[in-house]
Amino acid sequence: MSGVIAIITALLAFGIPIAVPLFAQRWRTLAILLGLGVLFFAWVNLDLASPDGITQILGPFTFGLMLFGFAAGMIAKFVMLVSRR
Repeated sequence: MSGVIAIITALLAFGIPIAVPLFAQRWRTLAILLGLGVLFFAWVNLDLASPDGITQILGPFTFGLMLFGFAAGMIAKFVMLVSRR
């Protein structure tokens, strides 16, 4: 059962961050999402270094999936916005 929970958590950790940038409709919205993403992942990086940080609950693997998903979503939306011009 714990394997199923791990797979579902990994799917959510990747699927939600990849979907967030795809909702951007303009360049300005994409830039704001990029800035918020940079701030969030900088905070995660700083908090993971502390042994009593709140991000220790999910661990670095989950946040690595989130970072990869967010980066993939940003790249996909960037390509979509460039091709629309």
